Amino acid sequence: MKKVLLFSALALSFSMISCTSPLVGTWVQPQTSYTQEQGFVLYKDGTADDINVDFVKYESWEKKGDLLILKGKNIGSVKRDFSDTMKIEKVTDNELILSQSGYSVTFRRK
Repeated sequence: MKKVLLFSALALSFSMISCTSPLVGTWVQPQTSYTQEQGFVLYKDGTADDINVDFVKYESWEKKGDLLILKGKNIGSVKRDFSDTMKIEKVTDNELILSQSGYSVTFRRK
C-alpha cells in the first residue's frame, strides 16, 4: 500500500511539472537594422514582462483556448491599462506565431 501511495505521489508531481504551458518563456522578434530586439517574457505564475517594447509595461498573461491575453499598462503619453488578445496560430519549442486583425507576428524563443 505504501508503494502505491508513493508511486501515486510521484506520478502527480511529474504530471504537475509537465503541465507548464509551452508558452512560458522568453519570446522575441529578431533585431533588424531598423528595430531592436523586442518581445515579452511569460512566467509560469501568470506574470509577464516586456522586452524593449516602447510605451508598454506588460504585467500578466493568460491562455484561453487558442487565445493569448497579455495585460499591462500603456506608459506613454496616454496612460491606461490594456488587455491585448491574440490568436495563437502556432507554438513549438522555438517558434510562436500570434495573429490579430489579419496581421500575424512570429516570435522566436530566446
